[in-house]
Amino acid sequence: MAYVGLANPYIAKLIDEAQKKYTDCFSCGKAMTINVTPNYNEAKLYANNQLAEMVKEFKDGNITLGTDRLPIKASEICFGHNVSSAGDEITYRTDDSANAVGVGFYVDEMISGKLQYVATVIYKVKFSESAEDYTTKGETIEFKTPKLEGTIAGLETGEWKTTKTFDTAGLADAWLKETLGYKEPTAQVPGETE
Repeated sequence: MAYVGLANPYIAKLIDEAQKKYTDCFSCGKAMTINVTPNYNEAKLYANNQLAEMVKEFKDGNITLGTDRLPIKASEICFGHNVSSAGDEITYRTDDSANAVGVGFYVDEMISGKLQYVATVIYKVKFSESAEDYTTKGETIEFKTPKLEGTIAGLETGEWKTTKTFDTAGLADAWLKETLGYKEPTAQVPGETE
């Protein structure tokens, strides 16, 4: 197998671990990179001068998500910052606390010349804000894009990730939206207030 593409990262606030329920799901820009690294606890028992037993269990994980942009909604859902009702001002407080969120995305996978789409949902992540790096324009233009770095934890049920394979990108995307509770934005009629 070979992974040849990556698309559609979604993030949603985790509200019920036992039922795997989420709210406030949003599209987190366009995917550029995702790195998921599981970490394990392990123990080895040696007997009669050789390795007799070995246990290796999931402990936690690390995730780095790189996108073309970071929507303002991420400030509220991921980091607990206050976003103005107009959505144009974010207030950062020293006691803001990151929320547990679910993360979903899909990758294009080529197997024996056939393209499939593998959707992944990581059930519980706490992101921390990464360093901000800005550069003035010079003789060449350089893009700076945001990255989110987080810690993955298992749910109360012990689950931490699910993957599902689909024949089309549309089906993979629909499954991600359903799993994370994504709601399509409603068009507001001009002059109508919410």
